[in-house]
Amino acid sequence: MKLWSVQVLRFVAALLVVHLHAVQWAVEHAGSPGVLGPAATVFGRCGVDLFFVISGFIITRTSVGLTTGEFAAKRLRRIVPIYVLMVLPWLGLTAYAGELGWRDLLATFLFWPATDVLTPPVLLVGWTLCFEVLFYAAAALVIWRRWMLVPLLMVFGVALAVRQGALLEFIGNPIIIEFLAGALLAVAPRTRWALAGLPVGVGLLIAGAVLGWPPTGEAAQFLAGTEAWARLATLGVPAVLIVWATLQVEVRPGVLTYLGDASYSLYLVHPLVLFLMAGMLKAVRTPLPADVVIFLGLAMSVLAAWRVHELFEKPMLARLARPIPAPAA
Repeated sequence: MKLWSVQVLRFVAALLVVHLHAVQWAVEHAGSPGVLGPAATVFGRCGVDLFFVISGFIITRTSVGLTTGEFAAKRLRRIVPIYVLMVLPWLGLTAYAGELGWRDLLATFLFWPATDVLTPPVLLVGWTLCFEVLFYAAAALVIWRRWMLVPLLMVFGVALAVRQGALLEFIGNPIIIEFLAGALLAVAPRTRWALAGLPVGVGLLIAGAVLGWPPTGEAAQFLAGTEAWARLATLGVPAVLIVWATLQVEVRPGVLTYLGDASYSLYLVHPLVLFLMAGMLKAVRTPLPADVVIFLGLAMSVLAAWRVHELFEKPMLARLARPIPAPAA
């Protein structure tokens, strides 16, 4: 059974990421983060952490009764096709700039960023998908043989303790604990007092944004887990509380749940929307106010995600979900 409340939270998480990038864009264009001030550039960082906790929950719930092959096919079918479509413009831009190397291609198309150095995909928000696919691989191994859970946790524990070199920094990144927390929520019993996690989690996020607690950084630093323990404490813990509370809420299908279905498209398409709008605004002689810039970024990103979801993502998923007909005798 689909939990519609989680779908709504997926949209909220994606919108928080878009807002974060729109605020950063407004600072570059208008020299201001808008009426919400510098805290707005911090609060949106929790969107990724919400996604990771939700992903751990969904993977655990949807893997029940599937074989290893069915699970892997289902998850890769869900994330890869529309991702490849959204990557193509950035691939062209990176190649045109003469900055496309084999490490970029490996991270972009195989979701493996750890070579001699940690390298994010050319679509920078794809750094989160590197962890997604890593978790998918671990889950597939556990589905194949349940006893694999023990050696996998041991490998993670050693990598977490050592964290020297690109490989161990990646597979031992503390942010993976957010996936594991989501997996635990999938088997946790429902309880009404978990609803308190929503105001507590949101309160912690607001306090952290105002006081500047969460660490900042770039995609390569997020992959390496730079200040990841601080991120886990200031963003991960509130995210777990919010997801736990959301699981206790009954929601009917509607506009917000539809936008939750389109949240992956929103996450992938918004960098291109903001990039194109930034180019257009540079041609405007009179700079727009920061809050107008932020609103335009949010509105145009949601609009573009809606069209991408309807015209590309849904048809691709429907076509790939069809069973392959048996060959004629």
